[in-house]
Amino acid sequence: MLKVAMPKGRLLPRSEAAVAALAGTAPGVPLHARYLRMPDIPGLVCEGLVDVGITGEEWLVESAADVVRVAPLCWYHVRICALCGPAGIPHGRKVRVVSEYQRIAGAFAAARWGDASTQRTVRGSVEHYLPDLADVAIECVETGESMRRRGLVAVETLFEADVWLICSREAAKDSGTLALLSRWAEVIAKRDAPDQLPHKPAPLSEKGVLHTTPEGR
Repeated sequence: MLKVAMPKGRLLPRSEAAVAALAGTAPGVPLHARYLRMPDIPGLVCEGLVDVGITGEEWLVESAADVVRVAPLCWYHVRICALCGPAGIPHGRKVRVVSEYQRIAGAFAAARWGDASTQRTVRGSVEHYLPDLADVAIECVETGESMRRRGLVAVETLFEADVWLICSREAAKDSGTLALLSRWAEVIAKRDAPDQLPHKPAPLSEKGVLHTTPEGR
């Protein structure tokens, strides 16, 4: 039995099509697919509760889950950015940082401001916290349209992210499973015909701090 965790929400149609493709790729392999929140998938794969998953790279970085990255799927291309209001980031007081990415935002804030910042972790989009409830939002930016409508500015890109096919360390020990997953990724790639090449995995220093790129450089 191959236990698979697939993202629900806006990616559900792609997930359902991918599961159908997997069934066609491995007709003799029993499958059990579950449709779950993308942030939960890396941990479930890491713990071996499921064998295989599809999740966003931002959640791999956020969870620090010890999993095997099999292949990028290019279901979306996003940037994890530091956003602020049109007046910029204030000086002379602690910088208020808000994000749904607790680990990512914490590493960024510690590297930039040390103890001169506070952090609030919330669920979902955080753009509406700016500029009165927070000074900086660490947010996922895809097209940037929502950000521009609100008059917000991306001051720094922490990293770029794709969607990845992952598996547990235990599953990766089976060469047959890895070969099956590679074939599955190829089938998905041919069907989806991505319009961009995948990004390189998000860079982390040895201390776990994200290497970032200021906007405009």
